[in-house]
Amino acid sequence: MLLKEKVLSIEHSVETINLLEVTPFDWDVVYSFPPYTPKDTIYETVGYKWDTISETVNEGMNQIVFLKDGKVVCYLYGYPENNGYGISFDLENNKDVGNMFNSKDDLNFQVERRNSVVYLRS
Repeated sequence: MLLKEKVLSIEHSVETINLLEVTPFDWDVVYSFPPYTPKDTIYETVGYKWDTISETVNEGMNQIVFLKDGKVVCYLYGYPENNGYGISFDLENNKDVGNMFNSKDDLNFQVERRNSVVYLRS
């Protein structure tokens, strides 16, 4: 929930923001998975199993996993409209498995607002 509060508190004048500026926890790797990615694929990709994972069942749903030292520190799942915010990575390169980004990568996002939902788009 801290991530949600941080994203929703981005000033209206801000047009681009680095992901590190809105994550109120330490992380070293983030994975973003496309819709319909099976749980087993996510487990294999991140190298870690946890109980609260769900499979995305529709286009436009977020499935994002933040890890620190190999452990899940934040899991973002669901529709941005329901969560109040969404983070979307450009997944064009690797549509089947998803993308992995390092905290040292240049993760700048466009900040968009629609119908009181805040979207961060890479």
